[in-house]
Amino acid sequence: MLAASRSAHQLEYSILHNTRPEGPAIGRLDGMEFSEFVLDEFGRIFAYSGVAPRLSNGRFDDAALKSGEFIVPPGLIYKYRGKVENRPRAA
Repeated sequence: MLAASRSAHQLEYSILHNTRPEGPAIGRLDGMEFSEFVLDEFGRIFAYSGVAPRLSNGRFDDAALKSGEFIVPPGLIYKYRGKVENRPRAA
């Protein structure tokens, strides 16, 4: 049970929430368009890297992520590219 709890804890930190698309759409997943880049609420930018693999139980396989990669719902992988400085915030 401890291993399952540890895995759920790691997965929690592998998922980015409150992101917004940056740039034009480059594809669709689950009926939703996605962009080449996303910005998070802290001004960090991430670049599209692929579709997140899932385990047989349907959960995301966070062990498949490479260094600097995160999962963005509904199931895309984005890689950290840096902090965006001096950008005007959307109103």
